[in-house]
Amino acid sequence: MLWFERQVVDALGSAVGDRQADVRDYVDGTLRLMPESIRAGIVAESLLLGSWPRLQQLFGRYEPHSLDHRIARWEASPIAPIRQYVRALRALVLFAEYEMAGDH
Repeated sequence: MLWFERQVVDALGSAVGDRQADVRDYVDGTLRLMPESIRAGIVAESLLLGSWPRLQQLFGRYEPHSLDHRIARWEASPIAPIRQYVRALRALVLFAEYEMAGDH
């Protein structure tokens, strides 16, 4: 999983601690199992959408809480692939959290 995908997964999830790591591992494993054509699209979007936050991080100006605002904008974007990027990652996070809820 790419750096930015990890940031988005953490922002979309409600799990903390070990559960958060389990959610991350599940999403990472699922992304690795995707057909290359689908995974390539998600990687391209991650690189595109994550380029500005990555530059900000390199120059010490990245604020993780600003990601929530960006995700909200992407969810309402008129550009379908951007909306679907968030939807796909949110679906993986929700599924992982739901599956782990049964482990109690």
